[in-house]
Amino acid sequence: MKGYFITDEKKLQLSDVTENEKLIGAPKVKTTMALITIPDVLRYNGEVFAENIVLGSTGTGIISETQANLFDIEKGKHVYVEPNTECGECYNCINGSYLKCSDMYIAGEDTHGFLRDFVSAPAEKLFTLPDNVSDYEALFIKHISLAIAVIDKLNIQKGDYVAVIGANNFGNILSQLLIYYSAVPILMTTDEQDYKTAKESGVYYVLGAEDNWKDEVFMITSGRMAEKVVYVSDCNIPVAKAFNLASFGAQVAFTGSSYKNSPITFTQAIKKQLDILCINNGFGNTASSINIISNKAINLSNLPVNKAKFEDVPKVFEELSKQLEETGKINETVIEFI
Repeated sequence: MKGYFITDEKKLQLSDVTENEKLIGAPKVKTTMALITIPDVLRYNGEVFAENIVLGSTGTGIISETQANLFDIEKGKHVYVEPNTECGECYNCINGSYLKCSDMYIAGEDTHGFLRDFVSAPAEKLFTLPDNVSDYEALFIKHISLAIAVIDKLNIQKGDYVAVIGANNFGNILSQLLIYYSAVPILMTTDEQDYKTAKESGVYYVLGAEDNWKDEVFMITSGRMAEKVVYVSDCNIPVAKAFNLASFGAQVAFTGSSYKNSPITFTQAIKKQLDILCINNGFGNTASSINIISNKAINLSNLPVNKAKFEDVPKVFEELSKQLEETGKINETVIEFI
């Protein structure tokens, strides 16, 4: 098995991957697609610590080897590999509350990611894909799972107005899912392409760089402002905007695919007595996410995503690194293995 290891700042090396001893005898998956997201590029740039690890935050593949008598885990089946692994050692894990693991291992961050030709994984981490869910669509299960976690944490109800700050792929997917759950997202962005994509995706209230966000939210909510606010960490928009749009006592959730630091002043949050929540993964929501894709509840076809081959990974990272430095964002990139 070979994968692209990060060996130093802006340096990748294709090397043999040694699997964890615990995975000896586990089903083996031939990787078909992997997705490069902003955390991968931050690690490549040295902005977030990474050492001798295979990058790639999410991946799909075909089962190439498996044990006998594993329900629905058969050779040749297309699967999504769960990227989150509970630590098994924290207080919550020891007491059986794995969904509340306080030290979750995340592929491409704490354990080897999916920029490798084969992946071994326990059967419980493999999710068979229905015939009407493509490998490409399955790459966004992690985004959808996180969006479900945000909706659950905020206890979103029918008719709730939800201000979403940041319209990258995750912000777009979250807004579509809010509509699916009969809530009313108000999606905000300073990026022209993200604005256009959100409109094409069917998000009705999309505010751009030229709009007065506070005035628009005031009018849309009939003066109440937003009782639920989601700030997407990768949006390059001041955090103060989230507090500014929130009503008194509102809930403000911080989330996103990366943990980019943003300067925060809590003056407005304290004055408004806001409840601040943090959500960093959608562990436990994979099956629900697959059902959402299978039911065509959201549109993933027009997301601005690049595609490249496995052998072009070093060049892809060079280009994405430059894009991030120049614009503060990247186009998430699908790596095709076959």
